[in-house]
Amino acid sequence: MPPVTTRTAGVVLLLLLLAGFLLLGALPNQAASIRIAGLSLMWWYGGIVAPVLGTFVGTRWLAGPSREE
Repeated sequence: MPPVTTRTAGVVLLLLLLAGFLLLGALPNQAASIRIAGLSLMWWYGGIVAPVLGTFVGTRWLAGPSREE
């Protein structure tokens, strides 16, 4: 079995960011529609937080050639 690489960790983190959007939408009592600065939590997560974190994960763990050790 091959060892887990940093690329695998990056892909898992990106999938968790996508799952976070679904989990936020599945919260009871429409918690994702709570508004901060006039915009819902769902908008903040889907429009700002997840893309910024996804960009960070993509540049940190997925960019560049993988190094074989």
